[in-house]
Amino acid sequence: MGTDKNRAQGMILVLLASMCWGTTGTLQELAPPGTPPLTVGSARIVISAILLLVWCAWRDGGLGFLRRTSIPALLVSVAGLVGFQFSFFTALKLTGVSVGTMIAIGASPMFAGALGSFVQREPLSARWFLSTLVAVLGCTLLVLGGSSGPMVLEPRGIALAFTAAFCYAFMGLGFKIQGARLNDTQTIAVASGAASFIALPVLLMLDSSWIFSGAGFAVAFSLGFATMALPMSLFSLGLRKIYLRDAYTISLAEPLTACVLSALILGERLTPVSMGGAALILCGILLLPVKEAAKEPAEGTA
Repeated sequence: MGTDKNRAQGMILVLLASMCWGTTGTLQELAPPGTPPLTVGSARIVISAILLLVWCAWRDGGLGFLRRTSIPALLVSVAGLVGFQFSFFTALKLTGVSVGTMIAIGASPMFAGALGSFVQREPLSARWFLSTLVAVLGCTLLVLGGSSGPMVLEPRGIALAFTAAFCYAFMGLGFKIQGARLNDTQTIAVASGAASFIALPVLLMLDSSWIFSGAGFAVAFSLGFATMALPMSLFSLGLRKIYLRDAYTISLAEPLTACVLSALILGERLTPVSMGGAALILCGILLLPVKEAAKEPAEGTA
């Protein structure tokens, strides 16, 4: 399979994953009133772990792949995964969906570029800087253009949103390293399974009764499958084919999806500024070259 074809496939896979992630905010809004944000992130991890471990055990005839797990890569991915879940959902509650999403998702390409460059020795091209700058600007306009009323900048929420951005990129680094030993679903199954040892006690200690209602279970299952198990697997597979830096620029399609769904389902209106931001995000993603002069990571390697 040619490098250019691999790269195009990787970009499409990451784009699909980002669109799935874009449903997270809307699903959280559909959760029963008073749902603690930490239990939302915890339920997402635990349900994802159960689904993926059962799937891998059925498909691979057992869980023997666990013996091939890279412990350092697992620690990195779990730290990023758990850190993102807890900081992101709490940031949304403190800052509001608009500001929290803008920072947590918009700042992640910069962290990913730095991590990919320093750890993976990935080159940072001028075209990547341009495409990322355009996409991040579009993300800012898209999210802030749709906010109503005066904006309140809550320092703790902003700090948590930046923490979520770093954890998001750190998680991807762990997935990319782990991909040298495990396939895409195994990589996510191992990470979410290990993260469950942290998430499950949170579910038990906090009020998780919302999960046992009909609407609550539907939201929790959707979060676990449609916004974690499926897109994380797609994202992990995409990371095998493209640089970490490019994956997180493409992932800015997530807030674009979130705003469209908010308009269609939650009744929020897209302003001209938001629509201009959406156009810039698309332009930024399209600026990423499908063909890359530098050698892309070979499939199945980090």
